[in-house]
Amino acid sequence: LHSCSPPERKGSRMTDSGAVCYLAVVRIRDQATLASCFDKSALNEEKSGFEGALASVLERSSTAYPGWRERAECRECDGVLHAFADAQAMCLLVAGIRDCQYPDRVALQMLREFADKVKNSQSDQILSEAKAGGLSTPLRKLMKDVMKTYSDAGSQDKTTEVRQQVDQLKGIMQDNVKKILETHVTLEGLENSSSSMSSQANRFLRQSVDLRRQIQYRNLKIKAIAGLCVGGVVAYIVTMFVDF
Repeated sequence: LHSCSPPERKGSRMTDSGAVCYLAVVRIRDQATLASCFDKSALNEEKSGFEGALASVLERSSTAYPGWRERAECRECDGVLHAFADAQAMCLLVAGIRDCQYPDRVALQMLREFADKVKNSQSDQILSEAKAGGLSTPLRKLMKDVMKTYSDAGSQDKTTEVRQQVDQLKGIMQDNVKKILETHVTLEGLENSSSSMSSQANRFLRQSVDLRRQIQYRNLKIKAIAGLCVGGVVAYIVTMFVDF
């Protein structure tokens, strides 16, 4: 199969790669691939994987009819290959998708649009007589534009777009709930700390009162003992004078 981009070194991938990796136009009669285009960031394993999936689909295309649809998994790259027969069942329009979650309805919409654009740009006679790979160059820009347009399923599928928005909103709500719970935990910690400090303060106050009472009691004992000592001395002196 012909590619509109140079081979990509295995293991390297560009950051601007989209979901649509591969497009092709295949004539059903002789299974000739008239045009094909890989995304410029496609890996060699993706190329061989989608080509193998296309071969598998072509084995089942002998009974294709207008609007015939087929899909095959790309085991080497974890992608999916979608195929759609045009209105005359002359050609198969093929799309290789990297994302297994890419909606089938969006892939079908893309292939129908791709079929219309190919039909508008190339006559039935050209499609019937073209050699394998003969239309890769004439259809190159058209295929690149389709790949770019459908690289993001959400921009074409309202259901997917709404689901993505719901997921985004759910993520925001989860973050908010997490922050609220963290704030609640912080408040509980502050409340527990405050209660602990209050208990310690009350215990310190009670201990202070008890200590003050103990000091007062000891002072009273000292005064009483001193008074008794003084009284004893005075009594002793008085007794001596009386004896004389």
